[in-house]
This record gives sequence, structure tokens and C-alpha cells, in this order.
Amino acid sequence: DLSIPKNYALNQNYPNPFNPVTTITFELPQNSSVNIGIYDVNGQLVRTLVNDRREAGYYSLVWKGKDDNGKEVASGVYFYRIQTENYNNTKRMILLR
Repeated sequence: DLSIPKNYALNQNYPNPFNPVTTITFELPQNSSVNIGIYDVNGQLVRTLVNDRREAGYYSLVWKGKDDNGKEVASGVYFYRIQTENYNNTKRMILLR
């Protein structure tokens, strides 16, 4: 089936660097519990984008450069991390205000 990815993937965000919005895409080859968080350079969780069960497929998320309280975060380097039962990955992105 073309609509189901063969492998887990966390893709590079675009655009990168970004201001004020970026898109993050990921792929799940099987139904999975998914957590995707955005972290600052100190490893502090800034924003949780996903924390639930998702069916296998292709996904796209938009991050508007805000924390979990809706406050704009500062310019700088951020990391986004996906965690599932069978896959973990982290990528880097840059916010330029």
C-alpha cells in the first residue's frame, strides 16, 4: 500500500531557518504511540506537538515558534524529538526572529 511508509522517519523541518512558522513531517510504518517535543539548547521541553496514538501513515505538523503557554520563544537553536515504541530520533532547527 502506497499510503503506508516502509520505515519510521523524522524529516528535516522546512523552512530552516524559519520565522515564525516551520513544518515538521514524520512517517509511521505501523500504529504507534507518538511523542514529539521541541527542546531548547539546554534540553528543556518548550512545546509538546504530539502525545497520543497515531495510525500508520504520513504526518505533517506546524510549529509557530511558541511554547506550551502560547508565548513566543527566543531566536536560537531548537531540537525536535520523536519517540515511539520502536523509534527515536532528534533533529535540529533554527528560529531567526
